[in-house]
Amino acid sequence: MSERSKIVAIVDIGTNTVVCLIGCLNEENKMEVIGNSIVASAGVRRGVIFNIDEVVGAVKKAVFKASERLDVEIRKLYVNVTGQKLRTEKRLVKKAIEAGKIITKADIKLLYDGARSSEQEPGDKVYHVVNQSYTVDDETGIHNPIGTSGSMLQAEYRLIVGPEMYEEKIRTSLINAGFEVVGLVASPIAAAESVIDEEEKEAGVVVVDLGGGTTSVSVYCENVLRFLAVIPFGGNVITMDIKEGCNILLRQAESLKVQYGAALGDFVPANKMVTIPGINGWEPKEISFKSLAYIIQARMEEIVESVCFQIDKCGCADKLGAGIVLTGGGAKLEGLRQLVRFKTGMDVRVGFPIVELPFEQEKTLDSPQYATAFGLLKRAFRDENAQNDEMIPKKKKVKEKQKFSFGEAMVQKLSLFFNEDQDSEF
Repeated sequence: MSERSKIVAIVDIGTNTVVCLIGCLNEENKMEVIGNSIVASAGVRRGVIFNIDEVVGAVKKAVFKASERLDVEIRKLYVNVTGQKLRTEKRLVKKAIEAGKIITKADIKLLYDGARSSEQEPGDKVYHVVNQSYTVDDETGIHNPIGTSGSMLQAEYRLIVGPEMYEEKIRTSLINAGFEVVGLVASPIAAAESVIDEEEKEAGVVVVDLGGGTTSVSVYCENVLRFLAVIPFGGNVITMDIKEGCNILLRQAESLKVQYGAALGDFVPANKMVTIPGINGWEPKEISFKSLAYIIQARMEEIVESVCFQIDKCGCADKLGAGIVLTGGGAKLEGLRQLVRFKTGMDVRVGFPIVELPFEQEKTLDSPQYATAFGLLKRAFRDENAQNDEMIPKKKKVKEKQKFSFGEAMVQKLSLFFNEDQDSEF
């Protein structure tokens, strides 16, 4: 079987959107996206599935759109898991070493298995086990103890723990949709893997994934994941604030946020306005860009304060030399990078997936919104069980997104045209 025929597929089930990517390894052994789609999500609240039938429909639609032009039958999927109860827990596991023996891979596996099978709260399960370091007798901070000798081996782990029902609902949804789940990855880990490199992990970095229903925080230091937390609100609460503050429809509020939103009200011109069409004969409504920005800023400051709380809680806030990487759909919000830098005092950048894409695909896929999806795709390529089909797919033409012009930058009044089918991750 040639590398060209290794075809894997993932779905990123979010609160607002479902993303499907289908990839293969090309002749140069590089990842190539041969199918992609993004559709409106349904049946998900704050990252957790609550209506399985609605999720089944959304996943089927996403996979169909991504694979409709390929000679591949997608049956196996890598998928994400998230939710506000996803967290990290510390575990220390010890093992005595016989006199005269050296530490082997078997010893390491016993410690790993012991951490994974450690007792949890009723209804919880371990999703990931991340090694921190080893201690041999009194020698601490060892990264690879294999081949060393001593009388006592100790390993420190971080367990990624959450309710077991998160996985149960995902597996039930995908089975009902006709797919097999071959891999399950926590969304914060998948997002981080696609937007930061090894140097940033070594220097210390925080990845903040701003989604529609949740905001996740992942902290890496000395090349290891040290902390993970999920904040139970994201871009949707901003949309609700705009809806209530401007007294408009929810879909209008979402369009306002996506098209004209900004995170810093002081830097928005006071004379720019947008006109909201009236409904059923009501008069059109004019909304100031500046007022809109202040509504967004108030809620974003609250989210950033929650992120700061989690960073302080992680225990290595003074070792984050690379700063903060913002990713997810919300990272595209104008002025957000400056707001986070002002509130945290740390360097901030927007995290795009670190992947090589053809020019035509960069126009649609080179976005923070696809961070989790590309992280899942990278994981899937490392898993032989994720193989879908041995057929060589047809090449798919990627359609360019249609661009709309809204006139000159300083037009004082704009007419807002709303698209009810528009998808937004934030």
